Amino acid sequence: MRVAVLSLSSCTGCQYVLLSLEEYFYTLIGENAVSYAPFLLDQKELPEVDLLLLEGTVRNGDDFRRLREARQRAEKLVALGTCACFGGVPGLADMVSEERMLRMRYGEGATFEQAPPGVKRLLPVDAYVSVDAFLPGCPPGEELLKDFLKLALSGNLPSRMGATVCSECKVTASPPSRDGFRRLLSAVPEDGKCLLEQGFICMGPLTRDGCGALCPSSFGVPCGGCRGPCDEVLLPPFQDPCLETLRRLARATGLSPKAVGEQAKDPAHSFFKYCLAEPLLRRRRPGGTARFLYRLGE
Repeated sequence: MRVAVLSLSSCTGCQYVLLSLEEYFYTLIGENAVSYAPFLLDQKELPEVDLLLLEGTVRNGDDFRRLREARQRAEKLVALGTCACFGGVPGLADMVSEERMLRMRYGEGATFEQAPPGVKRLLPVDAYVSVDAFLPGCPPGEELLKDFLKLALSGNLPSRMGATVCSECKVTASPPSRDGFRRLLSAVPEDGKCLLEQGFICMGPLTRDGCGALCPSSFGVPCGGCRGPCDEVLLPPFQDPCLETLRRLARATGLSPKAVGEQAKDPAHSFFKYCLAEPLLRRRRPGGTARFLYRLGE
């Protein structure tokens, strides 16, 4: 199978996960024709391929040109990582103007005359082209990526939808607390107990499974939502991420939806920092775009 890996504007974290597969990745290269991967090969032009793994987001016209070219030359295109699937952390840039964003990043004395013009709004890649499968994660875990590649390279893209991080979490649920939200800097979580029900903002009830609930189960850290929204948020009858987030967090904490909204000091970063670029969570899609996202074990 002819395989390619293409990166748009990104932190390249998804590429590092590919390299961290080590022996499996080297076997993959040996058994398949890896035709294009700038972090491995000195290949200038993207050839026609059977499977293309695409990471990153469209930040400027050059990204858009490369994305369109990738769609034309790939039989199957996979959105790899949360940036490609939902816009990821770069989507937070939609909250400010391009000029302000650049000044915040590079300082008041920087000049940008030679910089390529940026997009007016950052969007997931399936807002521009059709996508055959999604593998979210910031970045996707090694086992998740390996399991996905085994299926994809056999010609079988997965087609099941996922549950939530809570379905994989190993901590014990208890009656909800009505004390309001707490932050990790102000309190220490109790081991083995649900973080959300202790009052910590945990996005487990709204986030897609597939990570093994590693953060809350193994490290006592609330889920930040890096796998993106679960199906019940993405699909009818919900499709209202703000309201559904408030409802689910209200049920888990015993607070009212209004109180949840009032106590969250920074809703954009607390609830939607990985998917703020998603336009009303997939209400508008090009024809042919897949409606499924991959989870481990399918």
